[in-house]
Amino acid sequence: MSSNPSENYIFITNNEQLAQCCVQWQDATFLALDTEFIRTDTFYPIAGLLQLSAGADNYLIDPLSINEWQPLVVLLQQPSIVKVLHSCSEDLEVFERLFGVLPTPLFDTQLAAAMLGFGFSLSYQNLVAAILDVHVEKGETRSNWLQRPLSPSQCHYAALDVEYLPEIYQQMHDSLVAKDRLAWLQHDCAEQVASFYSNEPYYKKVKSAWKLTPKQLQVLASLTHWREQQARQRDVPRGRVIKDKSCFEIASIMPSQINQLAKISELGPKTLRVDGDKIIALVAEAKAADDLPKALPKPLPVQTGGVLKQLKAQVKQVAEELNMASEILVKKRDYESLLRSGMSGKPYQLPASLSGWRKAVIGDVLLRQLKG
Repeated sequence: MSSNPSENYIFITNNEQLAQCCVQWQDATFLALDTEFIRTDTFYPIAGLLQLSAGADNYLIDPLSINEWQPLVVLLQQPSIVKVLHSCSEDLEVFERLFGVLPTPLFDTQLAAAMLGFGFSLSYQNLVAAILDVHVEKGETRSNWLQRPLSPSQCHYAALDVEYLPEIYQQMHDSLVAKDRLAWLQHDCAEQVASFYSNEPYYKKVKSAWKLTPKQLQVLASLTHWREQQARQRDVPRGRVIKDKSCFEIASIMPSQINQLAKISELGPKTLRVDGDKIIALVAEAKAADDLPKALPKPLPVQTGGVLKQLKAQVKQVAEELNMASEILVKKRDYESLLRSGMSGKPYQLPASLSGWRKAVIGDVLLRQLKG
């Protein structure tokens, strides 16, 4: 381990050092965490650095020179140690890829900021400024975190990403307890971890997929499932295999020959040469399938606009009364699900995302407004 008075971090570069530090951290009540990674040309993020603080010192852990992670994996899953991260969705991918586990229990300071009235989707820099009145420079965002040695500037700025998290966590934790909202945050953070492993089919995310017939949707579903497998196997972004737009066009015309496939926009000669026959075979197999997906719902009709506006006004009012961001109360897809549930004269039903603490805080309020 290396450190000197001019540095704001301790560098961990081998298995023995990590194991020793994990012994020190096993009695911690929380661990502040962050990651630096590269994900330009790959499907999976490549970890370049892990940052950790238990409240006293900042540690930089080198994933390029360490291969025995079990002591840290145990801590990441230790129920008595809260894992504090800021806007952790991408970090979770790094942890899952590197360790095969996610840090739990989780405390996402970006979610906490929204619950405490600091704003929605607040950056780490703005949060530090708002709570601690400290300006954090961020000069190494686009650095090459896989280069070795890392520059002193890279290490300094990486350490800053966890330096202020312990104090912010303590203040936010106390504020959430005072407002009786800690359970709300714990619920949302647990949901965030659970949703990481959700297996919603990708074809439902493709723009304009609702325009397709069930037969065309089957083609799209088969194609995007195959693309997902290929992207993971080749370790390239999905769009490097086939872009979403091209998947939609293939599903729309359901080509049976290579010359038809060649007319698809943004489908280059290399893709035709390497994957063309496979794509044609996938289309043929999907066209012959009997068990077809249901057509996806069309966009909400124009006449729901007035009701939607009223619902959003109600949410805004409740959010202002609670001094919290309205976006964390009800998301766009929640409004849509709620309004769809009442179409065709059916009673309105709350979507699963408006269960838990949200049901009493805003869900039942919206149901009463719709019934009224």
